[in-house]
Amino acid sequence: MTYRIYLQSVKVHPGPARAGDLQAERVFIHASSVPEFWVETEITDPVPAGRAVSFVLARPLHLGFERITGTVERSIRKQASR
Repeated sequence: MTYRIYLQSVKVHPGPARAGDLQAERVFIHASSVPEFWVETEITDPVPAGRAVSFVLARPLHLGFERITGTVERSIRKQASR
């Protein structure tokens, strides 16, 4: 199941995965007047809003960071494309 998890109070970190990190398949950063940051992950249950969470990128992307931490704003289950 793919979930899109919108985050607030986001920080990005260099370095390897840590115990408890969820895997982030995709990352989106919208740097606008109302910034938006979300990750997509293949997890079985959504993370509840208000909970602190950490992710590690599924593959090295050479972006200068590998880990993402933040607070869950909301989670949305993505529908399978047909």
